[in-house]
Amino acid sequence: MKQTILTLIFVLTTFLSFGQKEHLEPAREFSKYEGILKEYYDNVFPLLYKGFSKKPIARYTSMPSFSNEYSFSIETIEGKNYVVSNRLSKSYWYAENKKKVKLISSKVELTNELYLKIADLFKILAEQTKKPEDESMGLDGTTYYFATTEKNGQIKIGETWSPNENSLLDRLVKICDDVYSLGTDESISQTETLKNIDKLIIDLKK
Repeated sequence: MKQTILTLIFVLTTFLSFGQKEHLEPAREFSKYEGILKEYYDNVFPLLYKGFSKKPIARYTSMPSFSNEYSFSIETIEGKNYVVSNRLSKSYWYAENKKKVKLISSKVELTNELYLKIADLFKILAEQTKKPEDESMGLDGTTYYFATTEKNGQIKIGETWSPNENSLLDRLVKICDDVYSLGTDESISQTETLKNIDKLIIDLKK
């Protein structure tokens, strides 16, 4: 029985790895979820996105299966550009008392070059987002959402699930995690992050 389960997990993992693409897929409309999932999304996003503009220039969200949800948004405040990073004090999904889940927020001013490059990256992500030929969601892992506002005012959200290591989407996630951490991790530099985004954009356009 144990061997059968291990074999099933291996088959599922292998299938999911081959099924993953090097582009984002359109995120499902959260309003279409039902039951406990709908309740979760209806409550977690307003808390996680507190202080974010409703029309994001670039917004990244990480929804891990077993740890705290976190997000960043690129914001222009009083003529200056910032990355505003929000994180929940504990996993909202697993919190027994969800009213005790607090928002931890920080912000750091961005150089004009990095601000423009992040905006360019998210524009390219939106342009390359396309519907999958098959489903590739896993049993657990992390779902990542990437949102930007198009010229017509529509918000476009792409998603990916636990991308394969060293893939384009894995590099994208690592870069976005670095942007998120700019205000809290002194080892991450805006100059290095800018270089990494430049390299990724070149590869995304190939």
